[in-house]
Amino acid sequence: MIPSPARVEPRGATLPVAATAAALLWFGITALATPFDHDESQYIAGAWFSSHLLIYRDFLYLQPPLHAWLFAPLALGFPGRMLVAMRLATAACALITLLLLHFAQRRAGISRASAALATAFIAATAAFQFTASVTRNDMLPTMLATLAMLLSVIALQAGGRRHWFGAGLFFGLAVAAKLNFIPLGAAIGGFALLARPRHAAWLALGALAGLAPMLVACALAPAAFFYGVVTFAASGPFAWYAANGAGDELSWGEKFGDLAKYLWRGPALLSLAAIIAHGWASRGRAGPPERRLACWMIGGGLIGAALPTPSQLQYVMPLLPPLGLALGFMLDDARAWPRRARPVLIASLCLSAVPGLLPATRHVIAMAGHGSPILAASDHARWAGAQVRRLTGDDEIVTLSPQQLVDSGLNIDRRFAPGPFVYRTGWTMEGAEARRIHAMIPATLADLDRDPPEAILVGYEMGTRKLPLRPDDSLIAYAKRRAYRMLAMPDGVGKLYIRPSRR
Repeated sequence: MIPSPARVEPRGATLPVAATAAALLWFGITALATPFDHDESQYIAGAWFSSHLLIYRDFLYLQPPLHAWLFAPLALGFPGRMLVAMRLATAACALITLLLLHFAQRRAGISRASAALATAFIAATAAFQFTASVTRNDMLPTMLATLAMLLSVIALQAGGRRHWFGAGLFFGLAVAAKLNFIPLGAAIGGFALLARPRHAAWLALGALAGLAPMLVACALAPAAFFYGVVTFAASGPFAWYAANGAGDELSWGEKFGDLAKYLWRGPALLSLAAIIAHGWASRGRAGPPERRLACWMIGGGLIGAALPTPSQLQYVMPLLPPLGLALGFMLDDARAWPRRARPVLIASLCLSAVPGLLPATRHVIAMAGHGSPILAASDHARWAGAQVRRLTGDDEIVTLSPQQLVDSGLNIDRRFAPGPFVYRTGWTMEGAEARRIHAMIPATLADLDRDPPEAILVGYEMGTRKLPLRPDDSLIAYAKRRAYRMLAMPDGVGKLYIRPSRR
């Protein structure tokens, strides 16, 4: 469905080789330098469990299934180094996303210089830098949505049914990885319905095909699917923040303030403001359909960024591909502005990139002095695995921090696959429901006594200043009541409780 390179100017088909190599090196380094993000636990565990169990039916997952399924082979291909493999795979998705964005701009008629600048500015946003360096289900759907945007641009020019179908297919796949890409897909659907009504049906048919993985997963285990993908998202965060006395942070005022803050971290906010101002000044002049497509998608991307609760930096990702396309158009238009206007705009965008690049830069500097936190976590996991097997002769372990153990070779209890998220708001469901969907909550913790684990890993869920409740406390109490022996993890944070010897 992607055209042959011959249909696009060869010199502008991709970023220059040097820039591509530099981006590949940068994303690879930041993937190893960035410490664990708290939410990574469920994504890493979801892929690890998917390598040998069926999602939703055998274990609970709190997201659509595509990311877990596509990353699951890394658990089989890189045993003992899955953490590194998943980080580098995410970095590769980031590089491919930028190449696709550049290609989409060039296909839309944007000059090489403007396309390169716009792509670089999108890459310099904090959201892009963050999601390129951690294992989450944000960069994969961004890559798929950018490919869908490219095919949409091609469809506008070629008018082929297969291109509209392909665009719908990849938008559907993006949604099957992350739900807040739904408004982005809906926006292109609305645009196609008005601009190309003959082909809107092919777009919709492709989207249905892209959603097939999610529909199959739902059919296999509907109760667990609806709880993980719909019910928990609508109730879990609210319950947790309220329990911590931070419910006011989930208000719409806070959400919009956070969204503006996240867009400010990098050139996204300035780009959006400049694009809106330029569009207002140019109103009444019909632009090419590719430009109108970008505007529709920006609207969908903004809705997708605002919908999730609580607001987080990574949720602005649906906005970035169409923002890059629209920015490329504006940079081309700026050639006709007063002589100094374009250089001032570019200089301002370069300056705005600084806050977007600072966090990743700090992580790289820290790694230069103290080593990679991800390589260290992988080493510590193998140490924990060796200790558990040496002291117990078995490999069963439970933890609310499964990301710390996927490289250990131990058998993690599948009821802890969602990490801390279901457990910490366990009062919102009955014990019977938790057992039915293979989830562990404090009320069912005594179920462990039927087959006690050889070890319990704690210490990574001990609360924060904003959210002070400590989900690990109940696991620590369980271990102490049953006389488990405590070993300190090499990182000085975790505590590994070993079951008393039965010999």
